[in-house]
Amino acid sequence: MDEIYAELDRCTQFLSVGTSGMVYPAAGFVQHVRRHVPRAHTAELNLKPSDGHSLFRERVYGPATEVVPAYVEKLLKSGWR
Repeated sequence: MDEIYAELDRCTQFLSVGTSGMVYPAAGFVQHVRRHVPRAHTAELNLKPSDGHSLFRERVYGPATEVVPAYVEKLLKSGWR
């Protein structure tokens, strides 16, 4: 868990893909990022809103086979690496 939190503390983009947002400790990762890395962008890519959807700055809903490739393409076009 220490390694996971160390990586979360360094992230610039936190994506949550296809989850209910109910299983911890993973469900608390977005809260950790928002608290410790306030400049990191948080996005939920999911079939429908998770329990923690309001914690994300951006929300994209639909089948993962559609929304994930489109979101990654958007990131790459914006110059994100």
